[in-house]
Amino acid sequence: MSESSPPSDPDPADPQPLQGQVRHMQLSARVPQEVGRGEFSNGVMILMGAYEIVLDFVLRLGEPNRIVARVILPHAVAQQLIKVLQDNLQAYEYRFGPTPRLPRLRIQQEEPRASGPSDEGLESGETHPENLPQPPSTPHIEDIYDELRLPDEMLSGTYANAVLVRHSASEFCFDFITNIYPRSAVSRRVYLATPHVPLFLQSLVKSLNPGT
Repeated sequence: MSESSPPSDPDPADPQPLQGQVRHMQLSARVPQEVGRGEFSNGVMILMGAYEIVLDFVLRLGEPNRIVARVILPHAVAQQLIKVLQDNLQAYEYRFGPTPRLPRLRIQQEEPRASGPSDEGLESGETHPENLPQPPSTPHIEDIYDELRLPDEMLSGTYANAVLVRHSASEFCFDFITNIYPRSAVSRRVYLATPHVPLFLQSLVKSLNPGT
């Protein structure tokens, strides 16, 4: 039975690779000047990957519609974002009341035409099923992105592994953070109009938890 001897001290003349493990948990994050002003958005599109989720924040104001920020989150962080959004919406309603809803387009209906004796027994061609307007079909993802302006420098998106959410009466502010040693930093700041936040939350829940 052989007995192993303890390892000898390393020779100072022999260079050794430096190894270390760092546990980094920052309570604050630096906000770079070019990120601090943020981007305003009034819509969010969600793309699901095997290990990450892509959030495309869209500005639908004028033509063409454009993506103002693309953020990439790990699935675990996106799940945490659901809880954070739920808490923020609850705090918003406690402070400001019910979340305002998006206005709906008003559809003007034509006044019914008075029928005369000569119209009896006749059916207008506009009332035939083939002539009635069809409900809009769900557009394909390729068609949607064909109509959006996505700059080349934004194609790869911005990574984040933490999210800080706060709100005012009119918008929610999302600070997407890279919590990495030696200093946490905000990688993207996006403002989302308040009426769009409940829809964003619903889309997140459906994307990450399809069975619910």
